Amino acid sequence: MLEFLKEHRRRRLLRQLKSVKRAKRIVNINDIKNIGVIFILGDESHWNILNHFARAMEHDGKRVKMIGLQPRNLELNYVITHRETYICHEKEDLDFWGVPRDEAISDFVDEHYDLLIDTTSDENFFSQYIALKTLADLKTVYAETTDEASELYDLIIRGKGQLELKGFFNNIVNYLGKIKK
Repeated sequence: MLEFLKEHRRRRLLRQLKSVKRAKRIVNINDIKNIGVIFILGDESHWNILNHFARAMEHDGKRVKMIGLQPRNLELNYVITHRETYICHEKEDLDFWGVPRDEAISDFVDEHYDLLIDTTSDENFFSQYIALKTLADLKTVYAETTDEASELYDLIIRGKGQLELKGFFNNIVNYLGKIKK
């Protein structure tokens, strides 16, 4: 019963956030200055791909901020080295309902992004909440189905099976590189 009430509250909160109007804009990857990345902490190889993408984009003159959720049962055996990465710990930074506390996410969501990338691939409340709270001109995600994703994201890269993060980043850069300047 308690999980049902939590889920009901989360759905209602997402509906409220979906109703907020925002300007959408698609630009060439070369014109993008600020990139936001949402992720769920996983193994070290997953982090290495995220970090490599951030460094490559920063090398091209872009600013990259990342926010991730550390699941309750995940112990890290590696170091988060990117200076603008914010980690929400499921134990401390989410309230009773599973909603991220404002002080844990404000440094990320108060920023305006030209491009917001959700790398979670699975439908989950944390990434949807962050994506809706964040102001971004273009929001993108990987999805097997586009039903729910189409309400939240502007660019959906469809695929079958589990997300291959490196290919996902390559697809985003490739697609946005084809936009006329």
